[in-house]
Amino acid sequence: MDITSDLLVALMFVLILGMGIGHVVTTLAALVDRRSALRVHRVHASWAVLLLLVYLSFFWHTIDLFAVTDWGFGGFLYVTTGPILLFFASCVLLPDVGSPEPEDLLDAYFAVSGQFFFILMGLQVWTLGADALLGNGVTAAGGLNLATLVLAGTLARSRSLRLHEIGVGSAWLLFIAGAVLRGLGVLQ
Repeated sequence: MDITSDLLVALMFVLILGMGIGHVVTTLAALVDRRSALRVHRVHASWAVLLLLVYLSFFWHTIDLFAVTDWGFGGFLYVTTGPILLFFASCVLLPDVGSPEPEDLLDAYFAVSGQFFFILMGLQVWTLGADALLGNGVTAAGGLNLATLVLAGTLARSRSLRLHEIGVGSAWLLFIAGAVLRGLGVLQ
């Protein structure tokens, strides 16, 4: 079997995604476990589920990595930065499920929201760069990423529960719009 650079890039990409998916699924399992000491809040839970969907979307796009035939180490580092940022975002947002102490997830959410949304902003910038690296250039999907970047920047500075409720709803709409437009063939 020939091991090519595109296979190595895809393997590392998927490995990091797998760690993150495991982390999110483990946390979601604790959230639905009634014996858990975690007190669930809809804003926090909505972001957790959305993170899982973003991980699965990244996984689905692993095939795009094979469009690049000549990977260099710089490209490899850049491409793996996206899943790493996503992993960092999920580690910041999601609680330690092994803690025996009760935790109010809304308080925990606001304690880390600035850091979480700053990382999410970096992920949007990374996505725009990844489109360029993969030869797609500026895409229509980039508009959704720019909207998410502005949304994350707004939420990073706010402590308003109402704004965060609207924000997570907007993030869901952006994600669903992207999925529908990709399904219709409008977006790549």
